[in-house]
This record gives sequence, C-alpha cells and structure tokens, in this order.
Amino acid sequence: MTKLSPQVGSLEILDTSKTSLTIGAEVNVTNPTEYAATVPFIDINILVNDTILGHATARNVSVVPGANHNLPIVAVWDPSTQSGKQGIHTGSELLSQYIS
Repeated sequence: MTKLSPQVGSLEILDTSKTSLTIGAEVNVTNPTEYAATVPFIDINILVNDTILGHATARNVSVVPGANHNLPIVAVWDPSTQSGKQGIHTGSELLSQYIS
C-alpha cells in the first residue's frame, strides 16, 4: 500500500505564548485508496519517541483519491503543556537537530 507521504507547502505563525507556537500550514498528502471523504474534524498528536510535543487539527477537509494539495491545518507546538519536563527536554533535543 502507498503511504500518505505528507509534505508541508506553506507555513504561517498565527500565535505565540510563553510555552507555545501556533502555526497555520497547508499540507499535501496522497490518499492511497479509491475512496473520497469529507472529514469534519481531525486532531492528531505530534510525537517524538512517545512524547507528545503538540497537536495538529484540520476541519472540514475533503480528500479525494490520489494527490490532495493545500489542505489547511493548524498545529500547536507546546511540549511543556503536553508532556511537562520530558516534553521540554524532547522538544529541545528535536529542535537542536535542525537549529544550531
């Protein structure tokens, strides 16, 4: 079976707080099935090694078989609230792999 293979098309910072970052994004995914659907609400956790660092939400998304482009999502990065000290440590380790 083909994978979803998500790719981020664009990013926009929507809000920040002392512990969080809210990002709007458009993502591209491949629906490997022959089915289409409209999903009224989906919320998924953002995980690294079983530690929750945030979550991403999509509302009223229509998905067709094959390529789906520019699906809007909102992601909240908030390791502290989601997983406390372990979240802060894991989130910092993850970011340090990309930002130095």
